[in-house]
Amino acid sequence: MTLFTKKENEGSEEAKKAEGSSLGERLSAARKKKGLTQEDFARQLDVTPQAVSKWENDQSCPDIMLLPKISEILGVGIDKLLTGSEQKADIPKMPQTDTSRLKLKIKISPLNKKPTNVTVPVAVVKKAARIGNGISGILGNSFLNSSQLEEILELAEEGATGELIKIEADDGTVISVEISK
Repeated sequence: MTLFTKKENEGSEEAKKAEGSSLGERLSAARKKKGLTQEDFARQLDVTPQAVSKWENDQSCPDIMLLPKISEILGVGIDKLLTGSEQKADIPKMPQTDTSRLKLKIKISPLNKKPTNVTVPVAVVKKAARIGNGISGILGNSFLNSSQLEEILELAEEGATGELIKIEADDGTVISVEISK
């Protein structure tokens, strides 16, 4: 008994393969399309050829930390490798907060010393983060790097206010960061 008529079952073989293919099949096809052997691919990823073989035969999966490098080597997006499709989910964005009036307040309180308070407009902090200086470019120290600063700015844009971080160092110094209006 036939479940599908010829017309219902028509379609490109490539489309059918992509829809029903596994991660291993997609990895194998992309590797071959690039003209790489399992050994070459493994060498570039610093894994064994046996690991690549297991991935391609769906006996195991690559470490998630390798996905960006695999994507780069094969020239295929991570979404396409994982799902067979490059469609991205529509993730609603949080409404952006006007940060022009917000201030980043940093308080550094060394043990048995007078605290240092620094208040910087978020707009200035944004510029410092963009050029990669982080807070060290503003304060002359390095307790927050640029990527941490980007996270703080993202929180500000999402409307977060109040104390965001409180760090107590081994020497007893307390550093707090807050966003205020």
